[in-house]
Amino acid sequence: MIETKMHAPGAGQNPLPDYESKQDLATRLGVSTRTVDNLMLRGLPYVAITGELRRFPRVAVEEWLLRLTIRRG
Repeated sequence: MIETKMHAPGAGQNPLPDYESKQDLATRLGVSTRTVDNLMLRGLPYVAITGELRRFPRVAVEEWLLRLTIRRG
């Protein structure tokens, strides 16, 4: 059994689990699971639970995506 911690929600917000599935991440980012696979090859952080089961730590994913953000002028 995998235990997930919950972030303390702000006013009017639902708590979010610390980890999310590939499908949940793909949905949140608005991409396909194949795109998530490609991002994993580029260094997207994840935790390998079993040979096939992966979970994505929300905070680490957000930090990784911020480093990819292109800032102009």
